[in-house]
Amino acid sequence: MEVKNDKDFIATLREHGLQVTYQRLAIYQALYFTKEHPSAEAIYQQVRKRFPMISLGTVYKTLEKLYEVGLIQKVSPITEVARYDAITGPHHHMVCLECQSIQDADSIVGAQKISVPEQNGFRVLRQQVVLHGYCPACKGSITDSQS
Repeated sequence: MEVKNDKDFIATLREHGLQVTYQRLAIYQALYFTKEHPSAEAIYQQVRKRFPMISLGTVYKTLEKLYEVGLIQKVSPITEVARYDAITGPHHHMVCLECQSIQDADSIVGAQKISVPEQNGFRVLRQQVVLHGYCPACKGSITDSQS
C-alpha cells in the first residue's frame, strides 16, 4: 500500500480503525521523506525536535502499528536493530557490511516479485531480497586498509 500524501495516510489510518494523531503523522513523515532506512532511535531523534515530549516507546509502538497495517516495512539488516522503510511496494535492499547503511536496489535488481510456490501450506506475506556488500565510501577504505 503506497501512501502519496498526508491525506492518503490519514485515510488509511482511519480505514484500519487507528486514531489520527500529530505524533503518528510526524513519525510517518520522518520515515516517508527520507531515502535512509532509519532505526526507531533515529526517527525518535528527528520527531523529538517537533514534539519534545514524545517518548521512544511511543515511536516504537507507532512503528509497530504502522507495520501491522502495511503502511511501512521493516528492513532487518545483519544487526538486531530493525530499520524501517515507507516504501512498501516490491523492491530490494543493499546493506553495507561496514557502516550498516541500507540503500534501495531497484535500479540494480529491479522490482520484480519472486514467485514462490506455496509448499507445505506456507503462505508468503512479504518478501525481500537483501544484498550484502560494501557501499562506495566503505569499499574505498577497506581496499586502502588491505593495501
